Amino acid sequence: MILTPTLWRTSRVLAGKTRLDLLRRILAGTGPGVSEFAAAAGLSEPRASQELRRLQARGLVQVVREGRPVTYRPVPDPKVPSAKPLLAAAKAALAKHPDEETIRVAQAFGHERRLRIVRELMNGPRPAMELAAAAGLPEMALFRHLRTLKEGGVVRRAPAGWELAPNAHPLAKAMKALLED
Repeated sequence: MILTPTLWRTSRVLAGKTRLDLLRRILAGTGPGVSEFAAAAGLSEPRASQELRRLQARGLVQVVREGRPVTYRPVPDPKVPSAKPLLAAAKAALAKHPDEETIRVAQAFGHERRLRIVRELMNGPRPAMELAAAAGLPEMALFRHLRTLKEGGVVRRAPAGWELAPNAHPLAKAMKALLED
């Protein structure tokens, strides 16, 4: 898969606690409209609407207008190839993992440079200098991104430098699978 902005930007959207809470409510079928979501989440209607639009813009939810009210459904946009697997992963993560863990994993994949690093490490462990050159990053930037990836449980130090860490979190598995394409 080409490293489109959609993938890392979707990760950024999933890294927001408020958006995760709204997505959980959409998945549970609670709150048919913006005002109900806002009240349930303790948000103003404009803020809830903005956050719901961010989920919709990434292809994770479908907006349905039935007269005046707008409802949101957990239906992935077929025009966004990553939406279906990421929505399924988010659903599994919200059911079984703490939000803080899901946020850390989403943050790990929330930058195009970090996606490049992960793709490079899919070819096997690499020393930092070699990884920086392969990913086209200055060494200081590499270590900043590696720290975020490590906090998300995506990479770890290895005798040969850095490697992908085993991570059973549904979002990490889905992102790695999407990066393999």
